[in-house]
Amino acid sequence: MAKDLEMYSATRLEPDYVVQLRQRALELYEALPVPQYEKSDLTNRRVDAFTINTTPPDEHLWRPVAEPYIAQHAEAPLLVIADGVLVYSRGLEAAAAQGVIFKSLQEAVVSHPELIKQYLHSVVPQDENQFIALNSALWRNGAFVYIPRNMMWEAPLQMISVTTVGGHGTFVHNLILAEAQSQVQFVEIYAAPPTLSDELHVGVTEVVVQDGAHVKIGTLHDFPTHSTNVIVRRAKVLRDGQMDWIAGEVSEGYTVMEFGSVLEGQGSRSTSHAIAFGSKRAHFDLTSRMVHVAKFSDSDTTARGVMQDQAEAVYRGLTHILKGASGANGQQSEKLLMLSPESRANAIPMLLIDENDVKCGHAASVGQINEDQLFYLMSRGISEAEAKRMVVWGFIDPVLSELPIAAVREAVESVLERKMA
Repeated sequence: MAKDLEMYSATRLEPDYVVQLRQRALELYEALPVPQYEKSDLTNRRVDAFTINTTPPDEHLWRPVAEPYIAQHAEAPLLVIADGVLVYSRGLEAAAAQGVIFKSLQEAVVSHPELIKQYLHSVVPQDENQFIALNSALWRNGAFVYIPRNMMWEAPLQMISVTTVGGHGTFVHNLILAEAQSQVQFVEIYAAPPTLSDELHVGVTEVVVQDGAHVKIGTLHDFPTHSTNVIVRRAKVLRDGQMDWIAGEVSEGYTVMEFGSVLEGQGSRSTSHAIAFGSKRAHFDLTSRMVHVAKFSDSDTTARGVMQDQAEAVYRGLTHILKGASGANGQQSEKLLMLSPESRANAIPMLLIDENDVKCGHAASVGQINEDQLFYLMSRGISEAEAKRMVVWGFIDPVLSELPIAAVREAVESVLERKMA
């Protein structure tokens, strides 16, 4: 495997420091055990469904999957990555003219080594677990975003990652750096055709939010049934910075995802809005993790989940306030709805508090769809399917309408309509 990885780096003409990072990560991957999750068992999953070398992407396969998202916002800068290869880009020159760097990570390791060396793996260490080490060893591409000091970039920067060939593995690594007093929105969409065979998807997104900066990241993840998805999205937030996470999880495979922020600077803040819709035999194990390190830091997490068919979900809200983070405030709200007797859902709020002078709160609920609401709607001549649709939209809308990135909100609405139909 080490020899194959060396040849892989050579074909991509990667600089020595990237080759060394990959080799170290491969050693870690071979030494670390498979992570154990409390509510998710990966022993029967195809966690070896990957290869080092991939075939070039077929436009007839990736374009139909990416096209709906490309067409939605024709004015926004965009990267389309298919099977690890940059196949389409738009609007990058306009961003570069303003000092904004938005390009594939494969290009950035050559053109901006000083930034990559300093910040790659600074938020999500290579040795955190076996899957992260695997991503570090085999990442095929991703987005690199750099926003200079005082730059308020309004238009969302978008990346679409399409997987067309099963069994090769999807390893995307994104790195976002927002300098002091800057602002940016980043949208990442992951999709694959429903015919995709066994596939391991390991994704990592690292974000550095410097003093007073504001970053919003929206994600839509839509992988089919025969996929195993392990995802980590994490931000480091410095003094008075703000990080907003927006997650739309509609995959039909087996998904374990952690997203959240480490609030290292005084007055730092982070929010997360998550919407999950599970169908068929989907499995979601989602954790929103907010770690308060600094004084007067603030976090707020909100989640809505809907499970139908035999889908199951675990949503874990974790707020950890460390000793010394006085004046911190952490709030959680999780609500999960089950549409069928075979579906399952668990909401697990967790507060770990090591400081006295703080505010914390949580609210969690899990329940079946309200039969009285269905009966009332159906008694007015509405079909059962349409009545369920109305109840679901009423349940999701309070969170959906608050999503701070319009492109993500519209993408989630479109996919939910398709899946509920």
